[in-house]
Amino acid sequence: MDLTLSDDQQALAAMTRSLVARRSSTQLVRSLEASEPGYDVDLWKELTSLDLLELPSMVDIAVVCEELGRGPVPSPYVVASALGGPSLETETKTGSRALGFGARPGIRTLAVLEPGMADEWDAPRSRTHKILVPWAAAADTFVVVDSEGVWLAHRTATCERHAAHAGEPLYSVSFDSVAPMSGRDLLPALLDRLAVGGLAYVVGCAERALELAVDHVSNREQFGRPIGAFQAVAHRCADMRADIDACRVLAHQAAWALDRGPAELEVAAAKSYGNEAMRRIFVNAHQVHGALAFSTEYDLHLFTRRAKAYELTYGGTARHRQRLAAAMGLR
Repeated sequence: MDLTLSDDQQALAAMTRSLVARRSSTQLVRSLEASEPGYDVDLWKELTSLDLLELPSMVDIAVVCEELGRGPVPSPYVVASALGGPSLETETKTGSRALGFGARPGIRTLAVLEPGMADEWDAPRSRTHKILVPWAAAADTFVVVDSEGVWLAHRTATCERHAAHAGEPLYSVSFDSVAPMSGRDLLPALLDRLAVGGLAYVVGCAERALELAVDHVSNREQFGRPIGAFQAVAHRCADMRADIDACRVLAHQAAWALDRGPAELEVAAAKSYGNEAMRRIFVNAHQVHGALAFSTEYDLHLFTRRAKAYELTYGGTARHRQRLAAAMGLR
């Protein structure tokens, strides 16, 4: 397994980073979070015009997601890209690409959670009412999961926005009608793709948090010296660097494995480690900033909230450690 980015992937990363730098800013992020539909429509059109929604591999998708996370760009891209793409065909037990979106460039989202469920891996029952559905107000296509299987919906009866703490708008949704698509065995593949795309996104968030931390400790002085010169502060930044690099490698390894088939071990390792690593990274970022980091006028909280939201989605640490143990033959 060679996780080194190819020349094309490096060019893809550079192009996306340039696009984010040109089209996004933290001031814009703040205004988008308070708006409906919650994302930059013109930026979305540019992403689709560049065919970034139909990339050939999960590794390519992870590369784009990380660059969007550096914004942090509020965008349905992470969810929409993970729910499509040709590599999904290899992830179902039947070998069939059941979603069948074809060339539709619209916004896709997953509707699985309902009241009483512990997380997305729990057993859903209803296909008519779902909660915490990301980007529902803007979605063209809903992948709806219940106890009988996976369904497709294009229209909703009601769509009510939750008061979410992160940048991704979440909704309570009731569906008029749904069409059958596939057996329920497709859900683990979808959740694994979303977990990997989401991890790549928060790796980008963590990179920016580290840059903010290094800039702060290089310029904030105490006792006549930059606080970054003190070992206790420098070690926290070094720990952030190590955790970020580990999360990136695990995300790319899981993406590489997903492109080749089911990847329970790789995804469970990435998600279980990533959940705890992101918590450590942002604890360290806040610690070296001191009280400044808790101010909503300072940009760090934009990245922190997204990292926390990722920790709470697509299965918790305990859930994925159980999957990891099973994949290793320890259960």
